[in-house]
Amino acid sequence: GLASLAGRSALAADDHFAPPAASLARPAAPVTSAAGLEMTDGNGNPVPLSTWAGQVIVLNLWAPWCLPCRREMPSLARLADRLAGRSAVVLPLAFSWQGASAVRRFYREIGVETLPVLIGDGKNLSATLGIELLPTTVLIDGAANHIATVAGEATWDDAATLAWIEGLA
Repeated sequence: GLASLAGRSALAADDHFAPPAASLARPAAPVTSAAGLEMTDGNGNPVPLSTWAGQVIVLNLWAPWCLPCRREMPSLARLADRLAGRSAVVLPLAFSWQGASAVRRFYREIGVETLPVLIGDGKNLSATLGIELLPTTVLIDGAANHIATVAGEATWDDAATLAWIEGLA
């Protein structure tokens, strides 16, 4: 009956597997500067991209209301943990009128403790990187150049993706 159908659909949602990010990645053409990207921290203070100069940045553009964004966040958090202390970093940049409180609430819901709270501006994102769809993840090199894009939901903590990101660093 209905109960068994509902049970199956819930299970299917948990078994959702997105493709590895490395398989979805496309080189940025042309390579453009991401230096003008505006971010603020959980307290509203500006955070310049240059904070991570010399590191490869996995910049995940997401929103708390975006279901594919929410689904891929745990694998991004695991990637961030694996990259800790290396020359690459995961930065989730949220776009939400609710601001930092919505981001913190979502992180608590999924048990994420190591990702920073960063808030972006939609107009600035569009002007700087020409991106309007979420989720999109932008790979930025140590000189703040946008070098690759992963459009849509992906798995971030598989071996191929980890090797790809480490190869960029």
